[in-house]
Amino acid sequence: MHTASPRRRRQEGRSRSAVKWFPWFLGIAILAGVVLVALHSSEQWEFLDLVQHARPLWIVWALLLQSLTYLSQGEVWRLITRAAGSHVGLAKAYKLALTKLFVDQAIPTAGISGTVAITKGLERAGVPRSAVASGVVVSTTSYYTAYLMSLAVALYVAASRGHAHMFILVVSLLFALFAVGLTWTVLSLPGRQGSKLARTLQKIPVVRKAIKVISEAKPELAHNPKLLLGATALQLSIILLDVATMDCLIRSLSVTPSIPGVFASFMLSTLLRDVGIVPGGLGIYEAASVITLKLAGIPVAAALSATLLFRGLSFWLPMVPGILFSRSAVRGHHK
Repeated sequence: MHTASPRRRRQEGRSRSAVKWFPWFLGIAILAGVVLVALHSSEQWEFLDLVQHARPLWIVWALLLQSLTYLSQGEVWRLITRAAGSHVGLAKAYKLALTKLFVDQAIPTAGISGTVAITKGLERAGVPRSAVASGVVVSTTSYYTAYLMSLAVALYVAASRGHAHMFILVVSLLFALFAVGLTWTVLSLPGRQGSKLARTLQKIPVVRKAIKVISEAKPELAHNPKLLLGATALQLSIILLDVATMDCLIRSLSVTPSIPGVFASFMLSTLLRDVGIVPGGLGIYEAASVITLKLAGIPVAAALSATLLFRGLSFWLPMVPGILFSRSAVRGHHK
């Protein structure tokens, strides 16, 4: 049996590292291109005027609203664990929400990677595995339900303004089919560890752990209408808080936006972010946001500035605590 030489192993390690970081480099390159194009299409004085007339109080409101999104995300899990007779503190739930955000952005797998991370944290907090598994079902189902409801409203707003292009409609339809299929699968697995569906899905490496967890869920919790309704309401609040954050950031630039237009822009940009191959839709989200905000009547300079501010608050800023909390979770898992 031949063993790879140290040089060969180093080369393979560098190749794997290059593949791992390529999506980030691609996203940063796309983002740089978006910024350059937006700057080229706007006059320099427009950005200077935005800075001179900026209203910092609106940015403070945006920070507050964005921080509340993690509170709502944590409450989704607290709602489920309370129904299972367990208690998770508010601070713990907030940390887990930040961990999920970081993992989902670093490893884009339709939210599966972040969900697995949060389940480990809950198990270490003493929540029974069956309750954690039920939480995965309720959280996933409520997220996609809220997302599809919001996306439908956004498409209606875009169509009423003549901005529902065929590309957006096709991507929305494909995403809707994926979301419905995923939701049906997640709801079908609780209590069916040895079913043919569970065994088949566990052959897929990227979802094996999640499927194993979901199949251990308690059907009476995972299919509880009251829990699903409450969690969906919280997921909707996260979307609305994100939209309100963007609205505040635009207003901080002394531009008064159309709230339906901002809502449609946010949902369509998020859609393209979620179907992208780069972490967090880096570059793709920014391009979509600038274009859709421009269609909603926001000047390009303000659209670019607000988008970059929003990504700073929602993507880059939470990375720091997210990395720290996720490392803590990994260390705790190996103890």
